[in-house]
Amino acid sequence: MDEKKPEPEATFLAKRRIEAALLADVYAVLVGRLGRDAALAVIEETVARAACQAGQAFAASAPEGPSLQHFAAVADQWQQGGALAIANKRQEADGLSFDVVRCCYAEAYREMGLPDELATRISCLRDQAFVAGYSPKLHLDRPTTIASGATHCPFTFTWEDA
Repeated sequence: MDEKKPEPEATFLAKRRIEAALLADVYAVLVGRLGRDAALAVIEETVARAACQAGQAFAASAPEGPSLQHFAAVADQWQQGGALAIANKRQEADGLSFDVVRCCYAEAYREMGLPDELATRISCLRDQAFVAGYSPKLHLDRPTTIASGATHCPFTFTWEDA
């Protein structure tokens, strides 16, 4: 009997490229039918829903339940395949911060010809929803992003036990 070799898992960047191509097509159809603002709202809701579910799934993988220490591992996953370059990583008892200094997600979306307003919703919007799905104790502050024209994305995560 032939044994099938497991297929290698696609990187997050590869998955996001596939999702972005599909969402770009959906966006174009929605703009034609509903207009730009309504189309963006549908994309926002779709991406936020998927990211929240991903956050819940990641929380469920925490052996001792969601925690800042477990969550910190996601930064390593986000960098898989060189998708992000991170600098200034600092972890404390109740916080984690780092700067994304290169975002291949944003670069890929630009290469694909996605409009900026769509690229930021497909990529950057995902982070806040992922955090919300992971735990109500976790909060994200990221005032600006590379995809919206900044030089870096400053991420600050705080964990509130109260």
